[in-house]
Amino acid sequence: MFATHPDRATILFHDQADILADPTLRQLFLAYDHAYDLDADDPRLHDLARRIAEANRERYGSNELPGLDADSEIPALIQGTVNASSPAWERLDSLIRAQLNA
Repeated sequence: MFATHPDRATILFHDQADILADPTLRQLFLAYDHAYDLDADDPRLHDLARRIAEANRERYGSNELPGLDADSEIPALIQGTVNASSPAWERLDSLIRAQLNA
């Protein structure tokens, strides 16, 4: 966050700390981490994507995270690099985006 959005990093950092303090949301983060080694076609990814998208809508009420510049290519570049290490994460990211745009 500090590298991509230094002017908003503190707000985003506090938002993430609040998320991790919530047991339900923390479980979503852990489920996302555990999906790393799944097959990209694993049906559990669909359910996880749905749950993450629902939590995102519940928390923010929109498709965008707070304080992020939707026109910036930097977050997408970072996410793409992270996703390249796991086909399941790449698939999960695309499923989450599809859920949010539905």
